[in-house]
Amino acid sequence: MPLVSIIMAAYNAEEFILSTIESILNQSFKDLEIIVVNDGSTDNTLEILNNLNDERITILSQQNLGQDAAFNLGYRKSKGAYIKFMDADDLISPMMVEIQLQTLSGSNDYIAYGEWARFYENKPEEANFEKLDYWKDMQPIDFLVAREEGIMLQCGIMLIPRAIIELSGLWDERLILLNDTEFYTRVILKSKGIKFSEGARLFYRSGRAGSISGGKALKFYESTYLSINLMGELLLKHEDSIRTRRLISNYFLIQYFQFYPKFSDLGKKHEQKIKQYGYVSIKADGGVLFKLIRNIAGWKIATIIKNIFYELGYLNHIKKQNIKKSLRQ
Repeated sequence: MPLVSIIMAAYNAEEFILSTIESILNQSFKDLEIIVVNDGSTDNTLEILNNLNDERITILSQQNLGQDAAFNLGYRKSKGAYIKFMDADDLISPMMVEIQLQTLSGSNDYIAYGEWARFYENKPEEANFEKLDYWKDMQPIDFLVAREEGIMLQCGIMLIPRAIIELSGLWDERLILLNDTEFYTRVILKSKGIKFSEGARLFYRSGRAGSISGGKALKFYESTYLSINLMGELLLKHEDSIRTRRLISNYFLIQYFQFYPKFSDLGKKHEQKIKQYGYVSIKADGGVLFKLIRNIAGWKIATIIKNIFYELGYLNHIKKQNIKKSLRQ
């Protein structure tokens, strides 16, 4: 049987990392090596890792260089013929690796893609694995453009032959957000296609306030801009079409929705890219009032008004808290 390497980057993951590793150790397929890279954690992550007692686990440490650098270090130390990268707070079903290996049947040309569902508040049992339209065998480009807003390319969903990663190259250490989307776009385009692994499930932990995907600083959006640029150039080399241009335009616009009206210079760059690629097909979403204003005055005006209401609501909340505090005193 082939060796499977599961590579995990861990930064301040003390709350969840043990349950994540247990979900790996409980796999029905046992020929695993688990490489955990402690990315300069300042909590008890490293202590928890050092207390694990399983010969399949290798623990590495580096200064805080980021997830991509941690994944690259783990990969270089790995020996497996098949690779699964994982976040330190997600969970996988007991037969995930076995099912994905069976799906690939020894192939080094295809990628196994499993099922995924979000869960919140540490309740994986509430994850709803509702089948999506792209959960099927597909050609690389067809898979990547299966949704106009982009598909889920989170790391733990896939099992990848090492041979494909050797062709695609490793993680781009310049990136912070959408790093997985950029990496897996490269990887998938170096494969012959996707093999869907029914029953191989990733439980994707969501809603954590401190997670990197919740970052709102300029550097995060500069990273997403670079990621989308790289994806756009790569996709158009493979297929310069309306559907690939639409996907990249939508990626740029989705990020623009997130930070507008902040970072005006970066916003201008997004507008230029959206104009360059063309074929935008999505709209900013929100409540009934937001949609009404958007349809009349445009999404930018609707966003500014929404932010004003949010700010007023926050200020009122602070005012009420101060009044309660003064009354208690």
